[in-house]
Amino acid sequence: MNHARWQLARDKRAIHGEFESPAIIAEREQIRLAMALGQLVYDRRTQLGLSEDELAVRLGSTADEVEHIEVGGVLPVTSDLLLRIAAALEVSVDVHLATSGTAVSFAARAA
Repeated sequence: MNHARWQLARDKRAIHGEFESPAIIAEREQIRLAMALGQLVYDRRTQLGLSEDELAVRLGSTADEVEHIEVGGVLPVTSDLLLRIAAALEVSVDVHLATSGTAVSFAARAA
């Protein structure tokens, strides 16, 4: 599964000469973060050989909720969700918050 088809259009303001409110810019950043998280969850789940059902059990949720996370449909991304995902996927989570953009990454825990 590749989430490239969900990538956001590059800075619409520059293309259309429009200006967006800070709220719209913040929402766009949340969407970008949710999509990046979804790809990371999918990649790590498949790396571990887990089904959506198996990950759901680890998260204490349902397979539908796992799918929702993997397609970037969870807004807002909360610290509670990140902590639950990190524990379930046996990773540490690194989130960089900056005015130039937000990034999230996983690192496998040392055995």
